[in-house]
Amino acid sequence: MPDFVSFASGELSQDDAYNVLVAAISPRPIALVSTLSANGTPNLAPFSFFMAGGVSPLSLAFSPTDGAYGPKDSLKNIIDTGEFVVNTVHRAMADGMNKSSAGFGSKISEWQASGFTQAASVSVRPARVAESLVQLECKLFQVVRHGEGSGAANYVIGEVVRMHINESVWNQSGLHLDRVRLLSRMGGPEYLDAAGLEIFELQRPGAPVPEEE
Repeated sequence: MPDFVSFASGELSQDDAYNVLVAAISPRPIALVSTLSANGTPNLAPFSFFMAGGVSPLSLAFSPTDGAYGPKDSLKNIIDTGEFVVNTVHRAMADGMNKSSAGFGSKISEWQASGFTQAASVSVRPARVAESLVQLECKLFQVVRHGEGSGAANYVIGEVVRMHINESVWNQSGLHLDRVRLLSRMGGPEYLDAAGLEIFELQRPGAPVPEEE
C-alpha cells in the first residue's frame, strides 16, 4: 500500500490548504460573471469555483469566496439585484479574463480593463460578454454561506433563464463538442487550454493605481 501524508482540517495554513484543494480539484471551468450594482455600476469578474446544477429547472452554482475585506462586489451585486450572467471563457479570452481579476477600485471598470464588449441581455439587466461562446442569463435562487472571514464560501445558486450560443458552435440540438474547448483553471497560476491540450501560466495582475482627479 502506498504511503500518504494526511492532515486534519485546520492543520495546514489556509494558503497551503487552498493550494492542495485547487490542485486536487482541477481542471475547473471558469465563470466570467457580469453583474450590476444596485445603482447600475457594471462589474465583471472570473470565478473557477463553478459547476453545473440541474436541468429541472436549469441551474448552475459558483462560489465567490470572501476576501480579506469581506464579500466580493460580484456577490454584493447579485444579492442586491438578484441577477447575473455567466460567460464562458476560451483561449482567445485568456488575457482579458485575467485582467478582469485585478482588485480594481470603484473608479475603474473591469470591462474597460478587460477589453471585452458589452452585449445587451434579454431577460436580465447585466450585460453579456460578446466574445464569449456561451452566455447564461441567470436569476438568483439562493446564496448558501459556509464559514466566516477570509476564505468563507458563498454558494450562489442561479436559475438559468436564457442561453445565448455563438452560431459557430451550435449544431441545432446542442453544441459542436469539437468546437467548444474552453479554458480551465488548474492549481497555482496554471490554466488548461482544452483546445490544444496545453497547460500555460497566467500571473494574476495587480490593480492599477488610478490617476488623481
